[in-house]
Amino acid sequence: MDARERPVHQNGARRRQLEGGGCMKVHAVVIGTSGNQRYIFSSNKRRENVGASYLITRVEESWLDDALLEVTGSTDRDRRIDEHPVEVITANAGGITALVKDREDGVHLVTAVTARALREAPGLDVCGVVGDPVEWDRAAGLAEAILRTREALPVAAMARPGPQMRFAGLPIAARCTSSGLPAQTPVTLAEGARPEPRSAPSLAKLNSFEDALGRLVVKMGLSKTVKDSKVRAGLREAVDHLAERADWVAVVHADGNGLGKVFQDFTAIIGQQAPAREYVDALRGLSAGVDDCAEKAVRITLDELRRTVGPDDRPVFPPVKARKGPAATEQMPLLPLVLGGDDLTVICDGAMALPFAERYLRAFADCAAADSRIGDLLRKAGRSLLGACAGVAIVKRHYPFHSTADLAEGLTKEAKTVKAHLGPDRCALSFHVLYESAFADLGRLRAETTLLDGTRLTAQPYVVGEVGADGEGWSEHRLWDDLRSRVRTLTRTNEDGDRIVAAGQAHDLRAGLFLGRDVADARFTMLALRLRDGGGTVENLGGDDGSLFWSGDGGARTGLLDAMDAIGFVPADTRIADTPQEREARV
Repeated sequence: MDARERPVHQNGARRRQLEGGGCMKVHAVVIGTSGNQRYIFSSNKRRENVGASYLITRVEESWLDDALLEVTGSTDRDRRIDEHPVEVITANAGGITALVKDREDGVHLVTAVTARALREAPGLDVCGVVGDPVEWDRAAGLAEAILRTREALPVAAMARPGPQMRFAGLPIAARCTSSGLPAQTPVTLAEGARPEPRSAPSLAKLNSFEDALGRLVVKMGLSKTVKDSKVRAGLREAVDHLAERADWVAVVHADGNGLGKVFQDFTAIIGQQAPAREYVDALRGLSAGVDDCAEKAVRITLDELRRTVGPDDRPVFPPVKARKGPAATEQMPLLPLVLGGDDLTVICDGAMALPFAERYLRAFADCAAADSRIGDLLRKAGRSLLGACAGVAIVKRHYPFHSTADLAEGLTKEAKTVKAHLGPDRCALSFHVLYESAFADLGRLRAETTLLDGTRLTAQPYVVGEVGADGEGWSEHRLWDDLRSRVRTLTRTNEDGDRIVAAGQAHDLRAGLFLGRDVADARFTMLALRLRDGGGTVENLGGDDGSLFWSGDGGARTGLLDAMDAIGFVPADTRIADTPQEREARV
C-alpha cells in the first residue's frame, strides 16, 4: 500500500451506494482564506512576510492533502466524483472548491483544513462552507450550486469571531515587538541579541521561513529540489538584503483582467445544457491553466532580468552578494509572496520593480494566449483573451509594508481602467515612488498632482505591449515605450558625461507644472530653444504642438512628472543578452 494511502473510513452515505434510477446528487464545498494581504504584510519583518505567504499556501497544498487522506484514504486529486467520494475542482491562492457526494465528507474536509489553520497558522482567517445537494446533471444547475456556496462563504466568515479575537489582551501580557499582539514567549532571533517577546502568529511565520524558502526554490524555477542548500542560501541572502540593506523596496501587485467575469459567465461559455462533467473539467482546466501561466511568466521574467545588460554589457540587475563565507548561488533580491490563480504579489528591490512588472505582464499575456486551456477556450467562445494589470509601490525600506501593499492594490485598480478603453486583453501598469512618510492614500496622492482646472500631472496608467484597437486615442503618449523615451531624454549625457538636461533645469520644469500649463509650457519652450542651440533636444518630453501636455481622457495630461519619478527605476538603454544556447544557434 502506498505510504499516502489507507483504507477509507466508512459512514452511512458511503454504504448507501446509488443504484439505477435517479440522478446522483453532489454538494459543493468551498474553503477560503480572507485578509491575506493583511496577514502577510502586517509585519515589516521580511522573514515573517515570507513565512506568512507559505502558511497561506498550506491550505491548498499539504493541509488539503492530509484532509483528503482522512476522508478518502488517498491524496490523489485526479479522481472524479462519478466514481469517488470527493473531487477537487480548484485549489489555489488559499482557496479550495470541491465536490462531495456525502455532506459529512464535506464537513470533514472543512473541519480538517480549518483545524490545521488554528493549530499551525494562528491569526490566519480560514473558513469553509458545504452547499446544498444538487443533481449531477447539467452545467447550469451545478454552476448555480457552486455560486451559492461561494456567496455563503463570507456570510459564514462574518458570523463567527475573527482571528484577532483569539488574542485577548487580558490578563495583561507583554506586546509582541512585531505584530503588537499579546506575546506568547520571548525568542532570541540572533546570536548575542536580546530576547524579544513574540506572539503566536509571529512565531508561526518565523518557524515557517525555512520551509518557505524550499517552496520558493521550486516555484521560481531555481532548482528542482527544495533541499538545494546553495539556492536556499542565496534566497536567504535576498531576504536579508530586502530587510537590512536595500535603499528602496517595492511591492508589485498584478492581477488578471476580467477573469472574474469569465468565471461568472462560465456556464454561458460552456453551454447551459452541457453535461456537468464537461463543465467541471473545463473549469478545472481554466483554473490550472491560469496557475501555470502565472508561474511560467514569473520564471520567464526572472530569466530575462538575469540576462538584462546595459550598454557596457554588465548586468543591470546584479544578484545579491553574500555577506560572509563562501559565495552561495547568488539570487536577485526578488521574492514572490503571492503566486496563485491570476494574483501575484512580489516584494523586491525598488530598482527592479518596474522592469519586473512590465515584463511579467507581457509574459503572462503571451502564456495565456498560447495555453489551450485558456486561449482556445476564450477564442471558441468569442471572448477577449486574458490580459493583466499591475500596480507598483516603491518606498523606503522601513516604510510600513501593509500601507505599501494597499497602495500597490490601489495602483492596480487604476491600471485596470485600460479595460474600459482598450479591452480586457490589454495590459497596463501604474506606479508611485513614495518620497514622504505620510500615509500613502492613492486618492490623495493623485489629487496632489491634479490642478484646479482638472489638468493631471501624471499620464498613468501606461499601456504595456500591443495597444490593439484604440479609436478614441486613449493610449496616445501613454505607452510604456513613451515613458522610457522620456526617461532616456532626461538621463542622456554628453561627451563629458554630464546630463544634457541638467538636474536644475529638470526641477525647474517640474516646479512649473504646479504653476499651471502656461507657465510650464513657457519654461519648456525656453529650455527647448536653449538645448537646440547646443545640439540637444527635449521634444520627447512633450505632448502635442510643442506643449508638455496633450488632451484626452477628459482633460489635459503630461508625462514629465512620471518620467522624473521613474529615473533610477526604469533603465533607459538595456537589452537581453543571448543565452549560450541562443548564441550557438545564431552562429
